[in-house]
Amino acid sequence: MKWTKRDSCKTIREVFLRNIGAKNINEVNNWFIRSRAEEYRLDNVETASSLIKCFIDKPVTIVGDYDADGICASSIMWLALQYLGFKDVKVRIPKRFSEGYGLSQKIIDEIDSGLVITVDNGITAIDEIKNAKDKGLTVVVTDHHLSESGGTLPEADIIIDPKALSGSADFDGYCGAGIAYKIACQLLNEHENKDKLKKTLLPFAGIATITDVMPLREENYVFVKDSLQKLIDQRYLTTGLYALICALNLSRHVSSKDIGFKIGPSINAASRMKDDGADDVLKLLTFNGPYEDAVSMAETLVSVNEARKDAKKTGLEKAHKVIEEDCLFGDVPLIVNVPDIQPGIIGIIAGALTEEFKVPAFVLSGSKILKGSARTFGDYNIKRELDKVSGLLEGYGGHVGAAGLSVSEEKFEELKTSLQKNFTDEEYNLTSPEEDEAIFDLEINAKDIGKAAKEVLSYEPFGEGNPEIRFKIDNFVALPKYGDYYKTMGNGTVVKLSSANASAIGFGLADRFNNPKKSKDLDLIGVLSENYFGGTKEAQIEFSDFIQKKPESIETPLAKKLRELSIS
Repeated sequence: MKWTKRDSCKTIREVFLRNIGAKNINEVNNWFIRSRAEEYRLDNVETASSLIKCFIDKPVTIVGDYDADGICASSIMWLALQYLGFKDVKVRIPKRFSEGYGLSQKIIDEIDSGLVITVDNGITAIDEIKNAKDKGLTVVVTDHHLSESGGTLPEADIIIDPKALSGSADFDGYCGAGIAYKIACQLLNEHENKDKLKKTLLPFAGIATITDVMPLREENYVFVKDSLQKLIDQRYLTTGLYALICALNLSRHVSSKDIGFKIGPSINAASRMKDDGADDVLKLLTFNGPYEDAVSMAETLVSVNEARKDAKKTGLEKAHKVIEEDCLFGDVPLIVNVPDIQPGIIGIIAGALTEEFKVPAFVLSGSKILKGSARTFGDYNIKRELDKVSGLLEGYGGHVGAAGLSVSEEKFEELKTSLQKNFTDEEYNLTSPEEDEAIFDLEINAKDIGKAAKEVLSYEPFGEGNPEIRFKIDNFVALPKYGDYYKTMGNGTVVKLSSANASAIGFGLADRFNNPKKSKDLDLIGVLSENYFGGTKEAQIEFSDFIQKKPESIETPLAKKLRELSIS
C-alpha cells in the first residue's frame, strides 16, 4: 500500500484548523465565547419560552422520537419543565415498529387539551398539526429537519427549525437535542440555580450531537467539548445517566468515540429491540431516584445493546447467504430480501453491506409487505431514486443518505429491476478512495507518541467535521509483553502490540502478524488517543496499516534489554 502525506501542514494545530475549517485559533476561541454567553442567535426561542411558561399549570405533551437524538431532546425538555415546577408534563415517544416516526394522528387523538411541543420532529407533520389546531391545541414545533418539498410549513403557533426556516439562526447544524437545549437555557434563565441546571442538561445535547452525526463546528463543537468534561463529573449528571456511564466503564474518561461507539448505541438499542424501548431509555436518562435502581436499569440497557450486536451478526450472516445464493455480487445498487431479520437492525445491516461492498444497499424483510432500509454510497441520492419508483412502493421516507421503505412482496422484483435500471455511473459516482493508498497528516517518531497524543486530545471532540488526525509513526518497536511480540483479541482479527511508551491496536490486521521471522520494528499509520484501563492511562495508536522493517533495523537499548531478559 502506498503511503502519502496529505498536504504541507507541519503541526497538529495546523491540521486541526484545516480539518475544522477555521482560519485561526482565535476563530475557534470565539465559538467558545459566543456559546458560553449564549449569543448564538436562534429565532423564536424567546417567544417559544414565553408561550411555554403560560402552561405551567396546564397539560403539556412533549412528542419526541425513538432514536438517541429524540430521546435526549425529550429528556432535556422534560427535565427543564420539571425544574421550573410544571404541574402536568407527559412525554410521548412513538413506538418504533407499530407507529413509526414522528407526530401521528394517533398521538393527536390521545391529547385532550393544552400544549404540544415536538422535539426532533414535526416540521413535516402538516395534516397532523392542522388537526391539532382544529382541536384547540397549542403547538410548538422544534425540529432540525428540512420541510416538505416546496417549503410547506405546518400551521403551528411557533416553529423553531433553522434548516426549514432559512436565515433564522447564526448556525443551522444543530441536532434536535441541541435545539431543545437552546430553548431550555432560555426557559431557565430566571431560575435561581440556572447555571448548574444548564450544565446538567448539556451532556444530553453533546451525546445527541455525536450520535446524530452533526457537524462539529461552531456551537456544536462547544456543546460536545464541554459535555466530555461533564460526563465524568457526577455533580452534573442525572442519577440514571451517571449509572449508564459507570455500566459502560467510562466513569474516568469519556471521548467522542466513546459516545459514538458505546453510549449512543446503548441508547439506540432499546427501540431497535423493543417496540416501546425508547420509553425505558427515557426513564433511565431522566431518573434521579435511588442509585441502586438506576444501576439495575443501566445494566439492563447495556445487556439489550449486547443482544442488538448478536442480532446484527445473525442478520448479516443471513444477508450474506442470500447474496451468495442469488449471485448478487456486482449488483448496483445491492438490493436484498432477507427473511426473518429483527426489524430494528435492518438499517444497521444495510449500512454494513454498503461499507463492505462499496455500493448503495437496500435491505428488506417481512412477508406480504416487505419493510426495509437503504443506505447510500458515493453520490447516490436515495431519496431521488425512491421518488422515481414511488408508484411501486407502499410507503417511503428519508433523505439523500438514508431512507426507509415498504413494498408488497409481489412487487419486490419489479422494484429491484427498476432501481438497478435507473442507476447510471455518469449520474452517481461511486468511486471510493483508492484502497491501495493510505493518507496521513503528520509524521512523528515513536518516542514522541505520548507528547503528540496529549496535544491531539486537546483538540477533541473528533467526529463529523473534525476528523481524527492521522499519523505516520516511525520506529515503533514491539516488545514481548504478552509472551510474544503481539497478541490477538476479540474474534481473532484484532492485534495488539506494546512498546516502551505506548500500545498499538489494529482492527482486522491480525492475519498479517503470523510470520515469526519478520522484525518487530514497525512503521505505523493510525490515530492517537489515550487508553484508560485498570486505573492506568497510556498512549495508544489505533493503526490501519503497518510496515515491518528488515531485521537489521536498529533496536532501542530498552527494547534490546527487555528482549534479552525475555530470552534468558
